[in-house]
Amino acid sequence: MAATNRERRTKWLINPAMQGRIVFRMAAIPAAALAGIAVFTGLYCADVLEEARALDQELPDLMPLIWLVMAFELVAACLLVMHALRLSHTIAGPAYRIGKSLERIRTGDFTFRVQLRKGDHLTELRDEMNLLLAWLEQNPPRPKDAEPAAAAAESPSCAAETVATTGSDAGA
Repeated sequence: MAATNRERRTKWLINPAMQGRIVFRMAAIPAAALAGIAVFTGLYCADVLEEARALDQELPDLMPLIWLVMAFELVAACLLVMHALRLSHTIAGPAYRIGKSLERIRTGDFTFRVQLRKGDHLTELRDEMNLLLAWLEQNPPRPKDAEPAAAAAESPSCAAETVATTGSDAGA
């Protein structure tokens, strides 16, 4: 099933630093294991070939096997990195979108909802942000400039009531 234009990813590197860390952490140990296997295979096959030469034997089937093992390891490493990059995209894309949503919230825009693509991670965070946006839309915060003005408007009337009360008590 093909993705719609809206769901297609237009860039593979949304946040290169974050995706680099994710790909490295996901692929470093398996890639090191594959490299270790390649080195072990190469050393073992070189030893077997040395022994065969010392005994004046030929092993014509060994070289294709060595190349097959090396090709498998190379393909496995490429698939590993591609999968890690794809998975990192399903994390970095939503993180980027949530960051942009937070910028909109800071400007006072509460009328939107955070949308993620099918298969993206961080859906729980998206759901909580959408609940927060719905609450903020129903209970908009008062501007900070309005709070001191409201307090100042209340203060003179309270002071006038206090003077009137104390003045009436003094006259009695």
